[in-house]
Amino acid sequence: MSSKKNKVTRLYDTSEKKRTASRRRLGELLIETGLLNKAKLQEALRAQKNSDKRLGQLLIEMGLITEEEMAFALAMQLKIPFVDLRDLPIQDDLMELLPESVCRRFMCVPIDKHNNTLHVSMADPLDLNMIKELQFITGFSIQPAISTPSQIMERLQKYWHPETSLTEVVDEFSTDELLEFLPEEKESEEEERYRLEELQDSPFVKMVDLIIRNAIKRGASDVHIEAHENFVRVRNRIDGVLQDTIRLPKWTQPIIISRIKVLSGMNIAERRLPQDGRIRVRSKNYSVDLRVSTLPTFFGEKAVIRILNKQEAFLSLDQLGFKEENLALLRSCIRQPQGMILITGPTGSGKTSTLYACMSEIRSDEVNIITVEDPVEYELTGVSQVQVNEKVGLTFPYVLRAILRQDPNVIMIGEIRDIETAEIALQAGLTGHLVMSTLHTIDAPTAVTRLLDLGMPAFLIASSVLGVVAQRLVRVICNECKEEYDPKPEVLARLSLNHKDLPFKFYRGKGCPRCNYTGYRGRTAIEEVMVMGHKLRELVQQGASADTLREAALATGMTTLGMSGLRKIRLGITTIDEVLRAVHQKEELTTVCSKCGKAVSLDFSDCPFCKYPLVPNCGECGRIVQPEWIVCPYCRNDLNGIGKGGVRDRDAV
Repeated sequence: MSSKKNKVTRLYDTSEKKRTASRRRLGELLIETGLLNKAKLQEALRAQKNSDKRLGQLLIEMGLITEEEMAFALAMQLKIPFVDLRDLPIQDDLMELLPESVCRRFMCVPIDKHNNTLHVSMADPLDLNMIKELQFITGFSIQPAISTPSQIMERLQKYWHPETSLTEVVDEFSTDELLEFLPEEKESEEEERYRLEELQDSPFVKMVDLIIRNAIKRGASDVHIEAHENFVRVRNRIDGVLQDTIRLPKWTQPIIISRIKVLSGMNIAERRLPQDGRIRVRSKNYSVDLRVSTLPTFFGEKAVIRILNKQEAFLSLDQLGFKEENLALLRSCIRQPQGMILITGPTGSGKTSTLYACMSEIRSDEVNIITVEDPVEYELTGVSQVQVNEKVGLTFPYVLRAILRQDPNVIMIGEIRDIETAEIALQAGLTGHLVMSTLHTIDAPTAVTRLLDLGMPAFLIASSVLGVVAQRLVRVICNECKEEYDPKPEVLARLSLNHKDLPFKFYRGKGCPRCNYTGYRGRTAIEEVMVMGHKLRELVQQGASADTLREAALATGMTTLGMSGLRKIRLGITTIDEVLRAVHQKEELTTVCSKCGKAVSLDFSDCPFCKYPLVPNCGECGRIVQPEWIVCPYCRNDLNGIGKGGVRDRDAV
């Protein structure tokens, strides 16, 4: 035992001599390698006499040498490895050998392990007390290596706290200009001068500026600033999915929320009630509107900022991602002189973008388009837009009655929420106006039953509604990291497919820096377009159910949301997981192909294995017909038993 102790003591004594020697020869080594000249070395040595800092640390602080150069020089002097941690793979089980607090205190990180020796990269390999403690904590012999302090801290941050730090965001936007927040009322010159001084001096103003700028640059639609027990979490909604971006100390929460309230014109003293506000932001490269909402929660107020980017808002109908046949049907509807067109879907399904695309398609000097919205999200040139203000009595019904006296050709209603709005809208569609609006329903046929539930007469719905578009947004696979793969059997089973006999190739995104390692970049729409033909109008007047309306619409050629989603999967645009997440799946229904005998999901219009049509068509007019029909109701052609062979009535996903 004593011999072992003496051996260890001699080892540390030798290291101590090496440490002393290295202090004497460090300057000479830096001069030999050309990293420093004699004049600068003498300047640093003179400064060291009045300081208790080491020569290397002093040289870095004086800007005479960089961290990397100093670490490399020490590695040469001590004959230990210099390790670049930026791209070095380190296993998770190695990182767990040393607690985070120990790594931060000693500025070190474990990088490798062989037998009973643990290789540790550290900022100061001359600290013998640190090496002793690391041996005691881990039970391994410690083999030191050297890395820069900044690389060590960055590696610890990425492993123990993978969310983005505020420092990284600051570095990313350090060269950009500050945003200019425009208040609703014009400021005096004195107030504007004071505000500019505040922008330059306050770190919390810059923090809010960075949060908003980061979200705009990454293409986020919303920013969530959430108060938790011990921290504040900032998340961005990108392509419909929330992603963590920054985690801030808890004490910054009330200051950040107060800053946001000041910008959006809220009452900063009121923290017990929800509030709403609006901010206009202008920069050299873009101009956006921000809708702000605050909500009191258990750990403090939460703020959500909706980003309305005008540059990315306006899409044409061709850019929505609709199928050509459905796009032709929609264009036909919006060219009608009168009637109602409904866009349905849940919140965040792109209904407003579709409405604006429709208005952009038909606006001209010959058409008077008036909108009533709550609030006006985007400014559209050539369109008269009215914003609802319920505080002063400017409600949807009140504005609609006034609009009807303004000689409109097209009326766009942001959302049909109540019976009064629905009645005026349907009447307007019946009396010579084209009305476009939105409803919250799961698919196109249930839009009719929703209007019936609001108390609208069936004859009024049948006479006014031209068509219903139901849509969802699904994320698009990133082209930079797109790869082929085989989905899990349980996922394929939901589509009635066998993983051993796949009808087409499936793709997904592996994850890359361009898509922020999500595998997706951008979104596209999946849709179903139900045109109110003669048969559907009859069924509506008879009070038919949504399922009956769906069957009739399918018989006339409507493709469901599920069919549209499967088409995007087959084309390699999106993934199965995205479609199953976006589409409301009512029940798992399958059929058996009468030609190849394989089970197929009812969302396929043709068998994916043998391409045989699952729902038969009329040989004369090509329309979809039902199996029990004897004569085609469209062209009166004799069907001669077409469709018999096990094909059941279709249903939507």
